[in-house]
Amino acid sequence: MSSKALVSVVFSTATLFAGERMNISVCNLGAVPDKIVARAESAVAAVFSPLQIEVSWSTCEELRPGVRVLLRLRRDSPIDRAADDSAEILGMAFTAAGVAGNMADAYYAAIERFARRHLAESTEVLGYVVAHEIGHLLLGPGHCAGSIMAASWNDKTLDAVRQRWLSFNQSQRAAIHRELQARSLLAARR
Repeated sequence: MSSKALVSVVFSTATLFAGERMNISVCNLGAVPDKIVARAESAVAAVFSPLQIEVSWSTCEELRPGVRVLLRLRRDSPIDRAADDSAEILGMAFTAAGVAGNMADAYYAAIERFARRHLAESTEVLGYVVAHEIGHLLLGPGHCAGSIMAASWNDKTLDAVRQRWLSFNQSQRAAIHRELQARSLLAARR
């Protein structure tokens, strides 16, 4: 392939994926303090920014146009059915096999315990858990080691969180963009 053709393909792909938007409506059922929610929102935005996805935030009472994801912040914990290092115990996305979803939970009490056990900042962990669960909503169920979509998190994962290196891999990025574009087209038709 010539360098001109390669530049054209790269530019076309970048243009295709540029400027996606996603609205996350937060239902703070666990009365997580606003300051903590704001810092977690900043971490989520930092995860999606390299993907050129703009994240806007609203409360669950507000309706904004565009792709909408509903996030419930809870203090209770899910049924204990996962290992202590599992991202599943920290949050849950409501999806089915092969089907993306629109609603996810983040369990702040479990996140606080996990962060304390690993000497991590709970607000950062909350942000990355939320990004992981949104990843499930856009990608569907399943995990992938070496990315934000890993099934279990450990000290190495949390080092990546601290340095804001934990992210989606290339194939996940492309799939997220395709899903957001499909959702945008569907919303525009309504």
